[in-house]
Amino acid sequence: MDFIFKPRLNTENLVPKWLLESMHEKALKILWENGIKITNKTLLKRIESHEGFKVEEEWVKIRSDIIEDLVTENRQKHGHKHLEEDEKPFISPGYPGCSWIIDVDTDCVEPLTTSKLIDATKLMDSLYDYGVRGGAPGAPVDAHPRLRRIAQCLIGYTFSRSAGPAPFESYEEAVYIKRMAEVMDQSFGADIYVISPLRLEGISLDRALPFLEMKECKWFSVSSMPLAGFTAPVYPVGAFIQGICESLGGYAILHEAYPDISASFSIGAYHCDIRHGNIVFGSPEQTLMDLFGAAINMFYGNPFYNVRSFRTVAKNVDVEAQIEKASSATVGALTGSGTFIHAGLLSIDEIFSPVQLIIDCELARYLTRLANGLKFTEKEMEVSVNTVLRCAKKGQYLTDKTTLSDYRRIYWIPELLDYSLFHTHRPSPNIIEKAKKICKEKIREHKYELEEPKRRKLGEIYREAEKNLL
Repeated sequence: MDFIFKPRLNTENLVPKWLLESMHEKALKILWENGIKITNKTLLKRIESHEGFKVEEEWVKIRSDIIEDLVTENRQKHGHKHLEEDEKPFISPGYPGCSWIIDVDTDCVEPLTTSKLIDATKLMDSLYDYGVRGGAPGAPVDAHPRLRRIAQCLIGYTFSRSAGPAPFESYEEAVYIKRMAEVMDQSFGADIYVISPLRLEGISLDRALPFLEMKECKWFSVSSMPLAGFTAPVYPVGAFIQGICESLGGYAILHEAYPDISASFSIGAYHCDIRHGNIVFGSPEQTLMDLFGAAINMFYGNPFYNVRSFRTVAKNVDVEAQIEKASSATVGALTGSGTFIHAGLLSIDEIFSPVQLIIDCELARYLTRLANGLKFTEKEMEVSVNTVLRCAKKGQYLTDKTTLSDYRRIYWIPELLDYSLFHTHRPSPNIIEKAKKICKEKIREHKYELEEPKRRKLGEIYREAEKNLL
């Protein structure tokens, strides 16, 4: 018999069902006694007369059986699926919101201008064989504020084969981003965030509602970002209970209002440093919250998702960045398959670093090898016995045919790390210098070109936006 030793954290089984059920009951209580606040008149009008929803001065209370039915439906729809184990690293910058970049030559943090963004996007695309997927990692700050996200979308599609629609902050710019996505034969949807505590309002809702009203988006998703001790109870259990309320409550309201549009939800909670007023990605608490979030989402029937997080609050390519990225991504890799997210990003998602992206690719390959485990097969057992009988008297296995043919298949060979010892080491560029060299080579060798008809259509859409929005 064959066996593969894969180190895994079974997150689902680590959380007792009684705890999840108790948290669910507390969330239902809050949704009926307190509800979700809605100030948008269009949305209020759509649900005010619906059975199971009670409106009291902009607070929408939701009857428990409505939530229970939606949860049952969600569990049946997804069938509690786990993602398949991946064999190769899949790396993404995640939310592409950067406004700054660390220059490869000067190591200084500089504004992310159009020319710098084009080079950064070329780098993203040129690392396709490394497993990197994504478009422009931010918006060009030298473009007009009303055109920045549209320009980001244009640059992403033009210079990266795996680009998707850029994030948008207003309905006006989203109209043009949607049209660009259609040129690229991509679906268009909207992420809607319930503002903590318990408010279905704000930018994400305002930019999505016109599309929902006109049925011009294929899907929408609902989630929230409760910050423990800041916009949610300081206790992790309390922050997650509020997160359940916000995601399920917002999902129930929008699902009821727009039943013909595909919808989903996800639940999370976040560690906040009250001294600085921000999320602390890369902290031990956030890594634990990510893991617990995976378990609680599976409880509600969502497919298993895993956070192989490269997120960090470090502002430079320094020791803090590597500690936070490596620790959280390692835990994620040992939990199961998933995408390495926020590659190349620093200060959560304010700064893009080409050098950090190369280091993150190395770390992703390292952790993928770790997660793939060790194979123990009947065939290799038999071959090993014969090899010992053949080589033991010679005193070495280095020149044996088994070593020569299978070493590179079994053992990962790093590109940046140096496995030599001090007494055998020869002077060579350090990791940062190696990464810089790779960055420059990859940008210089970039070859992807978007086909001319699509490039022309995207240009026309951008010029139209320029004319109408300025």
